[in-house]
Amino acid sequence: MERYAISFHVKPGTEEVVRDLLATYTPPEWVTPDGARLLSTSIFMKDGLVVRFMEIDGALPRVMAHLARQPGIQELERKLNDYLVEPRDMTSPAGARAFFQKAMMEHVTTRSAVFEESA
Repeated sequence: MERYAISFHVKPGTEEVVRDLLATYTPPEWVTPDGARLLSTSIFMKDGLVVRFMEIDGALPRVMAHLARQPGIQELERKLNDYLVEPRDMTSPAGARAFFQKAMMEHVTTRSAVFEESA
């Protein structure tokens, strides 16, 4: 399993609309045709900064291509465009790739607790 996060800014005053869009969009199919899986996604927002966190089992490019073809994700991306500080082109693979390369956050560390079973 790998963890990824992307970030983007929304225009001041649009946070409530964006919050509603991100909370109510139609979820994607979680498994790609080749078996890669989007395990979870979480979205955080503060002061116009949106961070989307994803846990993926499989190759990130395959999962991102799969998500880009999902009707619910396409609709969400179209609606979000009106509220973004920096415009983006999600209508083509090259545009989507450019956005994700710019928006991808550096993974610094992950720490997990290890619990031992008691006898």
